[in-house]
Amino acid sequence: MKKKSISDAFEITHCMLLIAALVGFVSLCVCQAGCQITTEGIKILETEENLEIQSIAVLSEKSLEVQFNKEVRVKKANVSKLDSSEKASIDALAENATSANGILSEDAKTVVYEFSESTEIGERYQLFSEIEDSRGNSLTFAIPFEGYNDRVPILIITELQGASGDKTTKGVKTKRCEYIVLRALTAGNLAGIELYSARYKGLSDYHFPAIEVKAGEHIMIHLRTYEGQDFTEELADDLSLDKNNDESWDTIRDLYYDNGEKCVSEKYDIILLRNKATAKIMDALLYTLENQKESYSKLSAAESLAIDEGKWKNGGEESDPIVLQKALTATTTSLQRTNSEELFSLAKKGELTQEEIVTAKDEWKTGLTLYNAKRKSIY
Repeated sequence: MKKKSISDAFEITHCMLLIAALVGFVSLCVCQAGCQITTEGIKILETEENLEIQSIAVLSEKSLEVQFNKEVRVKKANVSKLDSSEKASIDALAENATSANGILSEDAKTVVYEFSESTEIGERYQLFSEIEDSRGNSLTFAIPFEGYNDRVPILIITELQGASGDKTTKGVKTKRCEYIVLRALTAGNLAGIELYSARYKGLSDYHFPAIEVKAGEHIMIHLRTYEGQDFTEELADDLSLDKNNDESWDTIRDLYYDNGEKCVSEKYDIILLRNKATAKIMDALLYTLENQKESYSKLSAAESLAIDEGKWKNGGEESDPIVLQKALTATTTSLQRTNSEELFSLAKKGELTQEEIVTAKDEWKTGLTLYNAKRKSIY
């Protein structure tokens, strides 16, 4: 099977190119020289003769790699730490910049930028650089990135509920939202982790906080918030802080995506867990309703990526997702992993790496959601 990139699944226009690289599936926005930088996406400040960025990867706390479509040389480069401002100018950032040295590959199409100072886990930075090709055509750009996380835990997806709805108890209506549960099989930091939905681009906009998690811990990402909702994100050791009705369990870390839109499906979807810095898929979940297989087939780019990177067993079939008989529901049905404890046991003994995690449809079942009081769970 020919390997495809995630960007194959989206329409490419002259003003936006989705790149499977550094900060999720980021936008490459072409604009005039001197335009404002935002902390979201690469900004091309000036370009000539189709000199383009092909891919980006953070290599360490002191280096970042950029691949180009032509042989290049680096004219200048520096790194700045970004604050919360989304309209900082190039000049303003340059005042606080530290130097970066661009080292060319043998074919001169790849540049490894080495920073004079180390970056910090989860902090936001910007690489600013000007390069040119052998004919003197130049490209000036700014790339936002997160400080390298060398303590990423082994992570798996353990549960997904893809529907929102209301529950009425004794005349009181309570909102239910979509959620994804992850499990940390080893201790580490969540900075630089990304979730991706093949159907809803908005899921990739969620940014995990740079927090420490313990081995065995479950992390519930609530994928929608509502007006007037009272919730508390649990960013330290106390997992009992959140009191959002019965949506919160004291044995699960609760994180919230401040989002009002749907970003996963109750009918068919492909969910990828990904390390943004390395662009590697960590885990995958593929599912569809029996009567939605034709629609699911349109997600073939993401499916091929999950299978080709060895994260989903295809059972000898070209396409072998979990097949649901009924759609997932906000109050009664979620998808649940059945071998979480087995994988955790292997990880505790040092007998499992992230690369060795491969998921198959027979390792999943449907069951009561975490919103159902009858749920008996390892959580």
